[in-house]
Amino acid sequence: MRKRRWVLWLMIWAVGAGLAQQDGLVTVRRTEVLFGESVEVYITQASEEMGYINLEEALAEMRRIQDALSPDIPGSQTHRINTMAGEAPVEVSPECFHLLQRAVLISKLTEGAFDMTLGVLDSLWRFDGSMRRLPDATSINALTPLVGYRQVVLDAEARTVFLPRKGMRIGLEAILRGYAADRAKELMLARGVPGGMINAGGVVTAWGAKSSGEKWMLGVADPKNTGKVHRWLPLIESSVAMVQTRKRFVRMGDRTYGHVLDPRSGYPVEGIRQVVVLSRTAEFSHALATALCALGPARGIRLVEQLGDTEAIIVDADGLMFWTRGLLPDPGR
Repeated sequence: MRKRRWVLWLMIWAVGAGLAQQDGLVTVRRTEVLFGESVEVYITQASEEMGYINLEEALAEMRRIQDALSPDIPGSQTHRINTMAGEAPVEVSPECFHLLQRAVLISKLTEGAFDMTLGVLDSLWRFDGSMRRLPDATSINALTPLVGYRQVVLDAEARTVFLPRKGMRIGLEAILRGYAADRAKELMLARGVPGGMINAGGVVTAWGAKSSGEKWMLGVADPKNTGKVHRWLPLIESSVAMVQTRKRFVRMGDRTYGHVLDPRSGYPVEGIRQVVVLSRTAEFSHALATALCALGPARGIRLVEQLGDTEAIIVDADGLMFWTRGLLPDPGR
C-alpha cells in the first residue's frame, strides 16, 4: 500500500469529444437520466447517422435493465421480490438471478461490506433534504436484523429468490448501474461499434478509441492545482467507478453524514472521502468501490492487492490517499 497526504479532490474525466471527425469516423454523444443519475454515452462510428442509431440502442438496453431490475420501478423483478418478502419466493429471469448470485459473491469477498439487503435502511436515512433529525439507535437496531445477504434464499433449480423476513428489501444501487453499462457495452461490441464510452454517474466503461484515434482516458485531478490533472490513466477495454461518500448528505449540528451506509452498523461510513476502483467490468468496479468505503484503507487496499486486474485509490477524511501498487504516483510528485 502506498499513501500520500494531500488535501484531496479527485475527479473522473473520461475524456471524449462532442461531435468530432477524423479518418472517416465520428464520435457522437447523448445524455439521459437513468437509475437516478446522469448517463453519458459516446459512440464512435463511420457516420453520424449510424452513431445515433447505436446511441439509441445502447440507451434502450440500459432502460430495459432499469425497468426490469430496479427495485424502485413498480412491477420490476426486484420490486416483486421486495413486495413478497416474508411471504413467498419469486421466480425471476436468468439475468436477474445471476446478477443476485454475483452480488452475494461480492458480499462474501468483502465480508459483508457490500450487501444488497441494505435497502431497508432507506426508510430511516434519507439524503434528499427531507430528513430533519437523525435516526435514533432504537430505530436502527430494529431494522438491522433485516440486513444480511446470508438471509437471501437463492434457489438455482427453481430460479427463485426469497427474502424470509417481512420488511427485507433488496437494493441494487451499488451494482445495477455498472451492470447496465457493461451490458450496453457488450451490445455495442456485438454490433461491431469500433469505439465508445459510457459514464453512468461516475461508473465508466470504455472500448476501442475516439474518432481521433486517441484512447479514452481517466484523469485523476490534482488536488493542489484546481483544473489540473495529476495523472492520466488509459481506459483500455476496462472500467472504473468513483464513489464519493458525501455526494449526497445531510448536516446535523456540526456533523455531516454521507449517503454511503455501512451494512454492518446501519450508519453512514466515516473516515473515507472517496474511492476509485479500476477493473475489467463496471459492475464489479462499482460494487467493490462501495464496499471499500466501509472497509477503509488498510483492509481495502490489502483486499484489492489480492485480486487480479484490479486497482484502487482510497482517500480518507484527512485527504490521505492510499494507492494499490499498479497505480503508484509518478516519482517526485
